[in-house]
Amino acid sequence: MQLEDQGATPDVDPTVRDDAPLSMDDTIRDTLRSLQSPEDSTAAAPVDGVVAGAVEDPEAAAARIRDAQGKFAAAPAVTDPAAPVVADPAAQVEPAPNTWKKEAAAQWGTLPPDVRAEIQRREQDMHRGIEQYKTAAGFGQSIERAIAPYAQTLQQLGVSPDRAIGELMAADHKLRHGSPQEKSAYFAELAHSYGIDIGQATQAHAAFNPEQHALQVQNQQLQSQLQSFQQTQQQQAQASLDSEISAFSADPSHSHYETVKPQMIALLQAGQATSLADAYEQAIYANPTTRAAVLQQQATAQRDEAAKKAQTAKAAASINHRPRPAMPVAQPIGSMEDTIRATLRSMQGA
Repeated sequence: MQLEDQGATPDVDPTVRDDAPLSMDDTIRDTLRSLQSPEDSTAAAPVDGVVAGAVEDPEAAAARIRDAQGKFAAAPAVTDPAAPVVADPAAQVEPAPNTWKKEAAAQWGTLPPDVRAEIQRREQDMHRGIEQYKTAAGFGQSIERAIAPYAQTLQQLGVSPDRAIGELMAADHKLRHGSPQEKSAYFAELAHSYGIDIGQATQAHAAFNPEQHALQVQNQQLQSQLQSFQQTQQQQAQASLDSEISAFSADPSHSHYETVKPQMIALLQAGQATSLADAYEQAIYANPTTRAAVLQQQATAQRDEAAKKAQTAKAAASINHRPRPAMPVAQPIGSMEDTIRATLRSMQGA
């Protein structure tokens, strides 16, 4: 059915600019043409923000405003408040707290930003609280280590550690900052509580000689230094002796060391040997087994030495007694007289 000529205005004059505002009739005609188009029959296309074929509420149509060209502006999109908030993948999301498990941390990016901020704030508060507790716990552990050696005494007295510390600090304060009368009275009270005879303590203090005490302290320090020096010297001498024994036992010429070691120790302890070499030589000859082995080795060495000398002498004799070369025999030149004559001529240079 053709509706273009029924009550519709003529087509727009081609001389009119394309960017001229459309009239109401032009807008209605374009809308009807899109409705009658066969290629758009399967789907409704929006025209100026209104879906074709849909009945628009007059109030909504009146509320819609036109743009600069006189067309209706697209209706604003309506957001469903119940729809889930989709995080912008381009937005920077801080990592999940490192105390979370891996499964829970995987859901960190799906949380709203304000929820993540609140969780981070609570995590920081908990961290600060834990640090404070750690400081207090460390202080408590140091106090516990300090009073541990005296725990049995406190238990016998029925005094808690905090009360004992408080009373000790109070006593120190009285003796340190009290008046002379308060110090004397409190000191006498303490002496009586601990069974100390103040008279004897006074006499001992009066008999105390600072110079003598200083000399005693100095003497103790010198003795301690001397003892330390002697220990160092003994350790060095022991290390040197151990090194000498190790080198002596590893020498191939002392192959019987392990066998005669007991005899060597006895000789050294008895003062019959002056060195390891002296003790070893005496021990191997005192032991029948090692003596025979050493004598056999010496005999073998002597034979080897004699054979070596003989071979050397033979080689020297062969070098010193070379055979004399034979005198060259002159080839006879003619008769005997001719030979004599030629020889004389050569001697005279003729």
